[in-house]
Amino acid sequence: MASGWKRFDDALDIYSRILQGPWEAPRFGSMMLLCPELTSDMTGTKMVYLELFGKPIIIINDIKTAQELLEKRAGIYSSRRQIRMLTEVIGFKALFGLMPYGDEWRTHRRMFRQHFSDRNLPKIQERILEFLRKSLLPNILTSPEDIHGHVRDFIGGLSSSLTYGLPTQRQNDPLVRFAEQGWLVINHSGAPGRYLVNLLSPLKYVPEWMPGSRFKQEAKEMRKTLDRLMEDPYQATVKAMESKAGRKTSFVQETLERLRDKPDFETQARYVKQTACQIFGGLSETTATATMTFILAMVIRPDVQRKAQEEVDSVVGDRLPEFADMPQLLYLSAVIKEALRWNPATPLGVPHMTSDQDVYMGYYIPKNCTVIANAYSMLHDEDFYSDADEFKPERFITNDGHLRQDIPDPELVATFGFGRRVCPGSHVARSMLYITAATILSLFDISSGVDPDGKPVEVTPRFAPASLVSYV
Repeated sequence: MASGWKRFDDALDIYSRILQGPWEAPRFGSMMLLCPELTSDMTGTKMVYLELFGKPIIIINDIKTAQELLEKRAGIYSSRRQIRMLTEVIGFKALFGLMPYGDEWRTHRRMFRQHFSDRNLPKIQERILEFLRKSLLPNILTSPEDIHGHVRDFIGGLSSSLTYGLPTQRQNDPLVRFAEQGWLVINHSGAPGRYLVNLLSPLKYVPEWMPGSRFKQEAKEMRKTLDRLMEDPYQATVKAMESKAGRKTSFVQETLERLRDKPDFETQARYVKQTACQIFGGLSETTATATMTFILAMVIRPDVQRKAQEEVDSVVGDRLPEFADMPQLLYLSAVIKEALRWNPATPLGVPHMTSDQDVYMGYYIPKNCTVIANAYSMLHDEDFYSDADEFKPERFITNDGHLRQDIPDPELVATFGFGRRVCPGSHVARSMLYITAATILSLFDISSGVDPDGKPVEVTPRFAPASLVSYV
């Protein structure tokens, strides 16, 4: 009896040590802490606990804590909190990056990794170079003022080719534009505060005729968009395979052919279709954001641009950069790392969820707790990155010109997630970013342009977060 009471008393003591949060704030007021720009320096703590309508949320603001929980204790912290608007109201559950931890998620991720393996990377890099030189460079030469659109056309077309093997137009391709719409739907469905149903589960049962149920009508249109995003390019690829039409090799083609003789082929084919949708949208959005962040940084730091250009010119001479040149471009590497740090493409990451209760540093963390890895805060930690809001690639370079090893590398930490949910395509995204940056620097000067009076346009960096992906 005494032993049982002691265990109960110990449990109460642990629970009473739950992490401190903004208890004095109204429930809606707590939502302000979901802003990525609120770093640990502002909140005064490495972890923040809050509740939204009774749902526990922990925000991790430092790298060490994230690694301890999300990597070393990955068995507890690898699931996902479902975005109710997306998965239950819209009814779209195809993205493996948002799936709960389990066998279905493993199958999707395994499909991805088998195709986009390190062994296949040289073949993928050939496709990257092809699209870079035949799409992005001619478009920039034709209309450099529309660089944002050109970057999205290039990366969207490349993603379509890698995923489906489908040809795309050099500019304003309908499939690429439609994919952007689809990913915008996904971003909006999970944006903090946009849909109350994400916080209040009973709202999903509200009839469509009731006041305040507009989200139900929006969900119907969103579902049509997402179904088309998943079905149209996939069916076009399958049709081309059946007709033996000439198509570039792709994830869908090679994976379907490999699985053709499986007894559960129909189920596997559905997984291929869902995984393809994730690849097409996810690779396009995050890589485009990182590329535009690099371009913006070159505009506001022309001195950095000149130094990077000099390095590229000294290595490649009169030819275009190749992937084999990348190890020699140390300053460019620092520039890329700084771009990833300065404006992480997914500033709040994709929220994890605990599959069991846990105790960390004496604090109780409940089961089914949403855990947000605040990548923005981690990569703006003044303990590692002084003047963190400034774009300073020199922070990654030693006095003798080597890359520093004593501070966290944004290519390896926080930018692409943690633990078992780390982005499996980060090596492809980095390849795209490096060769694109090197090629642009080898051919062009990047500036903001001039106004009607001939004066340089002043540029103020602005980043617009939208749930999952930050936009430049």
